[in-house]
Amino acid sequence: MATRQIWTGRKSSIGTSAVAVMATGVKARRGVQITAPADNGSTVYIGNSSSVTADDADGTDGYPVIAGETVVIPTRNPDLLYAIAESGSDNKVWWMII
Repeated sequence: MATRQIWTGRKSSIGTSAVAVMATGVKARRGVQITAPADNGSTVYIGNSSSVTADDADGTDGYPVIAGETVVIPTRNPDLLYAIAESGSDNKVWWMII
């Protein structure tokens, strides 16, 4: 069986404005695993548009990923994920397309 290519990366400088987690045309088979490093200064929220908010509004809040936590987002389109932080500008996430 052939080995599949593994797509991994990091998004740095996540602050209080939404940013795309990744820019890739690669389709996921199962989703995207996202990990927030233990040294993040605040919670990062993951959503499906640039309108994602951080614990601000019921209709637009992203999924919270606290420092040290890992979550799998079931999506075939990883380039549609956005991140925003509650505070600060030095937060980051690691990602792997699965």
